[in-house]
Amino acid sequence: MQDIVGLLALGAASATLGYAAICGGVAHHFTRARRRPPTDDDLSEMQQHQVRFPARDQRAQIDAWYLPSKPRTAAVILVHGKDSCRGDAFKGTAVALARQLGEHGLSVLMIDLRGHGASSRARLTYGVREREDVLGAVDYLLDRGYAPGAIGVLGASMGGVAALHAAAGDEAIGAVIADSAFADFSEMIERAFTRSRHLPRLFLPGALAFGRALTGVDFWRLRPVEQVRQLDGRPVLIVHGEHDPFIPVEHAHRLATASRGALWVTDSRSHIGSMRDDPGGYAARVVAFFWQHLDRAAPADAMATDLVLSEA
Repeated sequence: MQDIVGLLALGAASATLGYAAICGGVAHHFTRARRRPPTDDDLSEMQQHQVRFPARDQRAQIDAWYLPSKPRTAAVILVHGKDSCRGDAFKGTAVALARQLGEHGLSVLMIDLRGHGASSRARLTYGVREREDVLGAVDYLLDRGYAPGAIGVLGASMGGVAALHAAAGDEAIGAVIADSAFADFSEMIERAFTRSRHLPRLFLPGALAFGRALTGVDFWRLRPVEQVRQLDGRPVLIVHGEHDPFIPVEHAHRLATASRGALWVTDSRSHIGSMRDDPGGYAARVVAFFWQHLDRAAPADAMATDLVLSEA
């Protein structure tokens, strides 16, 4: 009898250790960013625009490219997503988008989130800690004379979540565009977990618990759909591809409803694919949105674009 009890205890201990090992491995994977530096061409072209500043929480140093316009009346912060960098925020089209924003009189600050690009090492927290990087970018622009309310943020995927969280905590951000963001982390990660890991769902609570131990963030409670209610009617545009295979478009509908913002659903079939699928249309929509809500003294061509969009 004692032998049986001993074998059962040994089996239970082995199963527990195995469960912990698998959950710990999964947590390590989903909280680790894969650094992707800007391309050599982008580095060469943007070297003169290189800047560095602290995140607002002082826990990371953020590398960025700052492209000021003249006159410096309004600025947009571009924020990439997971495993990306400042030059690859929209599937390799970020620099082109920055140029178009600049052509319409908008200054641009393109940042590497912590743990990405050339910024400080850090674990991924899917927008929670990364919002401090966005707020550090806001402080950088305020120090250069941009007025509160004249600063916009455009974020992709996790960067969109960071943008929404940052705006909810600081009214200096006058307008936000979130492209391909999730409304509820637990729903998003459960879908990704079962599709990519091929593990039973019973491993998910353990993985998230290990993730909390690694980062200090309770991922079960990460719900941007609740944060956006704090935006107090500030201009918000939610962009999403109708056939996004990673984050269902239903997340976008919920974010738009909760924020009382505008919703733009494109025909894209890829995650963060709207800009790449229609660069001209995407840039026009972004420029019109930010000029409308960040600065009333828009150039004639920007106002004409805005008029066309309002009639569409």
